Amino acid sequence: MEKYCTVFIAPEETQLTQSEIQKSLESGKMDDKIKALKSLVIQIIHDESFNRMVMTVINTLVPIQDDSHGLKKILLFYWEVIEKTHPNGTLKEEMILVCNGLRKDLLHPNEYIRGRTLKLLSRIQLRGILEPLQSAIVENVSHKHVYVRRNAIVCLYEIYLNFGDDLICDLDEMMEKFLVNETDLSARRNAFLLLYHVNQQKALDFLSNSEEGDIFQLSILELFRKVCKQDPSQKSKLLKTVFQFARSKSPSVQYESANTLVALSSSLTLAVNIYMELIQQQTDNNIKLILLDRLEYVLNAHQRVLENKVQELTLILHQQSLDIRRKVLNMILKLVKNESCVTVIQALQKELQRSQNDNDLSVIEFRNLVFSAIQTLVDQFPIVHETVAQIVVESYLQKLDDTQGLYINQIITSIVEHNNDKAIRKLLTSFQARFTDIQNVQVFKSALYVIGEFSDDPDKQLQQIKTAIGPLPIEIEKVKLEEVTQTKIKTIILQDGTYGTQIVTQEHQSKFREFLTNNSILSSQLNRTFLKLLQRSKEYNTNAVSVLLTLLSLLRFYQNNQQRSDQDTIDKLVHSIRILTGPNVQEELKNLNTQLKRPPRKQIQIQQVQNVILKQPDDTLQIRQLKPQEDYFEEEVPIFQQVEQNTYVQRLNHIVQLTGYSDPIYAEAFINVHKYDIQFEVLFINRSPKMVQNVQIEFRTQGDSKILERAPGVTLQPNQQSKVKTSIKFSSSDLGVIFGSINYENNAGIEQPYLVTKEINIDLIDFIIPSDIDLDQFRKNWAKYEWENRIAINTSLKEPIEYIQFVEKSLKLKQVIDYEIGGEIIALNLYAKTKLDDDLLVNISVEKIDERLTGFVRIRSKVKGIVVNLGDKLKALQAQVI
Repeated sequence: MEKYCTVFIAPEETQLTQSEIQKSLESGKMDDKIKALKSLVIQIIHDESFNRMVMTVINTLVPIQDDSHGLKKILLFYWEVIEKTHPNGTLKEEMILVCNGLRKDLLHPNEYIRGRTLKLLSRIQLRGILEPLQSAIVENVSHKHVYVRRNAIVCLYEIYLNFGDDLICDLDEMMEKFLVNETDLSARRNAFLLLYHVNQQKALDFLSNSEEGDIFQLSILELFRKVCKQDPSQKSKLLKTVFQFARSKSPSVQYESANTLVALSSSLTLAVNIYMELIQQQTDNNIKLILLDRLEYVLNAHQRVLENKVQELTLILHQQSLDIRRKVLNMILKLVKNESCVTVIQALQKELQRSQNDNDLSVIEFRNLVFSAIQTLVDQFPIVHETVAQIVVESYLQKLDDTQGLYINQIITSIVEHNNDKAIRKLLTSFQARFTDIQNVQVFKSALYVIGEFSDDPDKQLQQIKTAIGPLPIEIEKVKLEEVTQTKIKTIILQDGTYGTQIVTQEHQSKFREFLTNNSILSSQLNRTFLKLLQRSKEYNTNAVSVLLTLLSLLRFYQNNQQRSDQDTIDKLVHSIRILTGPNVQEELKNLNTQLKRPPRKQIQIQQVQNVILKQPDDTLQIRQLKPQEDYFEEEVPIFQQVEQNTYVQRLNHIVQLTGYSDPIYAEAFINVHKYDIQFEVLFINRSPKMVQNVQIEFRTQGDSKILERAPGVTLQPNQQSKVKTSIKFSSSDLGVIFGSINYENNAGIEQPYLVTKEINIDLIDFIIPSDIDLDQFRKNWAKYEWENRIAINTSLKEPIEYIQFVEKSLKLKQVIDYEIGGEIIALNLYAKTKLDDDLLVNISVEKIDERLTGFVRIRSKVKGIVVNLGDKLKALQAQVI
């Protein structure tokens, strides 16, 4: 028979013996009696049997009246922990005397003793004890003290759940009267829960005719969700009350009302409005993140509900928290449409203007996120190109880091590829006027490309670029920033007190020459720009000499400083010099510029679409309406692939046998790894010919872990089976091995030798989730993370593409950029995340030499255990490939 423990007290080092306890109870002082009773309670809790002590306690302690009530408090614990029934389930005879004492306590003048006794009776659900006490319990419902009334309602609630209305009748009328007169919110909540279980209609009628406090309303909403989950037909009755609660002035009630609407209703507009309003009202960032998580859940399930909330979401970008801003930006990018894209771009422009003078790290990271979002919008919505061009004009003269400069470079490239004339003209005008003021190497690259491709006055631009480079030759020890004179009109106060103007000369330094000496890729772009401008130059001879001298100076500089250049740049410079010094220069320049001209993006997209075969004549037809509801929105999958996606088959792959077939109890477990815990669903089968009881299993790990949900003990008849669940919480993916043990008792209640289960090895692969990441963020994380494991490729596979696919599938990785890879030399970046949100960065460099694959796989992460374990896993998997 199963035993439930409602009280647990840690044992003391020394306990009194049975004779010492009896002696203290019969002849000791009050302090000795209390000490003896405490020792008796603790020992009974820890499975010591003192069946003969019940009458001693009744005779010696029950008649005592203690003004401090310390003895009475411990005595109530004693009544709770002792055995009250015989093994056959009948009530023990001495319990009749105990009932008499409990009745006196229920009618005691002290409200604490009454309330504590009612709490005790709510845990003792035995008909033989409760039946004689029902009138006394009902009498306490109308007691003057709220502590007594509250516990009386709880006691009635537990009696109704276990015995229905057999013991106490007319509970619905009693609760209606109680709710009308009661003022305590906690007691009213408990009474309403009881009324709802007894008579739902009366409970709903009461709600429609009254206004309740926060605690009461929150408990009602929680009750509604549970009821609708069990009986969906109740939704229509309960939603009216939920809409009423949604108009509450309490933020907590509004939030729970919105959650209830999301769970129960298909009309989510009101819930979304509540979430948005609470985000604007609350000041705690953690609360705002929770509300944004709820909005994100609605977005993923019902995107149309949030499509008209884009402008309101842009207002949340004013927050200082980077996490909030990142979440909001991601939601906006999912929701933005043609109608709202201009509004979103304008809002992002204001955010950039607001944060331009702030050098805080979180603000810089936010600006990177904004530029990334602008780049995404530029690719999707050509209508915003002019506004984005204005943003670029306002931003590129500011102090930018490398990431922001790269985003601006990509934005300008997208505008040019879409061939938006007005936006390109705006960029060109700005670059021509402020070329020497640029402060970022990536922006210089974009400016050179735009000037070389679209400039109307090539002679003037050639002279401006030459001025920015400075005097020749370019030498590292004489690198100086070219000083460019700028004038500024300043208002001053004259000697006679009147206002006047003064022209102030300022010395401005161009960084173009410095960037050329440190960035050879910029020199390649300068080389292409020179050739494009020369082809259209009206003063070709003069400008050609100047360009040739500049290219020769750069070539000499890079040849003398190999560490500052690459061979590709040197080859391009040599090729350009040969063109300028050879015959048919104009024809060569024309042919070269034609090759360098990039086609508009629209033409590329049309050409790609035309080459794609969408369907074959003999493809299987998928009729969505005939699919199960849970598969309705899934992509069409060939029939032969659907077998691999079977959930049942996947569960079989995660089942571990814990004990042997010859053990008294056979056990196996299905292991499910969640984000921060591991859930075990354990199957017990009694293989012995006798009944076993209190069968329990417990798991432990090598690292830090915590048992979240202890599996309850079960009773098994011969050949009977039962399933239990237990969970372990962990804080690191480096779990290693999980140990377990099974404890059980025989029919007589004697504990048997425990069974040690098979060790469970948690595979790190179970923690990995394929994920997407931006290439710039991948590079930034690669430079930031220190832990690296370098694994040599040693496999029997013959083709590089086969090895790449093998690693992707085995380690659950995803390509950072989805290339159509092939060839005998492949270098590729892969990415994934663990369920603990740890990044996993992988770089594969593989080459085919003499029918054998060589190269390395480099794994990086901020967690050492991930890098080491995944490297060992890959080595083992490589060895298994045949």
